[in-house]
Amino acid sequence: MKNKIDVDGIIFDMGSTLIEYENIPWRILNLDCLKSGYEFLVEESMAPPPLEEFSDTYLKIREEYRDEAAETLIEYNILTPLVRLLEETNLPDPEELADRFFEAYYRPVVAQLTIFADTVSVLDRLKKAGKKIGLVSNTIFPENYHVKELAQYRLHSLFDFTIFSSTFGWRKPHPKIYDEAIRLIGLPPERLLFVGDRYLEDYLGPRESGMRAIIRFREGREYPNPMPRDVIIIKALSELLPMLGITNGNI
Repeated sequence: MKNKIDVDGIIFDMGSTLIEYENIPWRILNLDCLKSGYEFLVEESMAPPPLEEFSDTYLKIREEYRDEAAETLIEYNILTPLVRLLEETNLPDPEELADRFFEAYYRPVVAQLTIFADTVSVLDRLKKAGKKIGLVSNTIFPENYHVKELAQYRLHSLFDFTIFSSTFGWRKPHPKIYDEAIRLIGLPPERLLFVGDRYLEDYLGPRESGMRAIIRFREGREYPNPMPRDVIIIKALSELLPMLGITNGNI
């Protein structure tokens, strides 16, 4: 078969690969999140500044952290800029308040999450076929929230390991995050396949670390134009199975 791939382990990206976090575009969702957090402060009689001022302060702080992470590939946890936001808007006990603020902030994200229809079945078949499965995700959100999401969709037990950049401290495409994935899965990189929706983070980065890689194509992503001819593209996770030689008859 064309594009037949012989590997012992598959490492997946999470957002827009296994679970869809962008049913609402982030530019809109971020504002919904901030409004949800703001409403929590009002309900708690915290007397925050007017929403527009509060939002401007938040966006300025967030851009600092985003720009630094993009330049250095050192990941941050969103709780850090949220503590700064609460400090700069003169709210009490910002360290303690940030956790509760974030619970409200994150609710709009949870409300619009969906899982792709074939995610569970594909991971389950890979597992039954004897493949090791890992997850490497760039995220600024606390790891425990993502662990809950994986458990909600019956995914967590299917992974041999998970890495979230907000905990690990480095984000894709820094080599350290791929090296740690290779160490945790316990297989040589040439026996591994990385699957994700972004060209730099999920294709070039893994390839430079010695892994094979496939792009799960998503509209709106920044891809080379034209795409290099040797790049393998899928539009659904189920397309992986025949490439890996997995059929109903051999699991």
